[in-house]
Amino acid sequence: MSGDLFRQQIRTALEHYKLPSSTDAVELLMMIAAHESDGFKYCQQVRGPALGIYQMEPATFFDVKFYAQRTKWHKVVSPEDKPERMILDFDFATAMARLFFLKRPELLPSSKNLSGMSVYAKRVWNTALGKATPKLYSQAYKKYCK
Repeated sequence: MSGDLFRQQIRTALEHYKLPSSTDAVELLMMIAAHESDGFKYCQQVRGPALGIYQMEPATFFDVKFYAQRTKWHKVVSPEDKPERMILDFDFATAMARLFFLKRPELLPSSKNLSGMSVYAKRVWNTALGKATPKLYSQAYKKYCK
């Protein structure tokens, strides 16, 4: 899938779930998906628990689901939803990734600041324990999203 087509799919998914779809949010999700799925190829981690194009781990999924059920975003998830839904349902995976960032009080980095987006993706999405680096996020974004 091309970067432009993928970008449009993200916007469509966010609109479907009535989630904020700023350019900064869309480009951050593009960066994460580009890196985590190795260029929009994988929806399940090869040696690990992460699922969906954004590679969200089940524990994170349940945390985001808990958050959504107690906020105005409660219609995004149902009690029956399981992490495995993110493997085949791109729109749902996108909504869960967007909700992950909505539960954080800080503003998203500007999409015009590639370095800032990369550092943020590493710190917030991947965490200090993950294998990714800001450089890897930047490289994937440049390769697959521009």
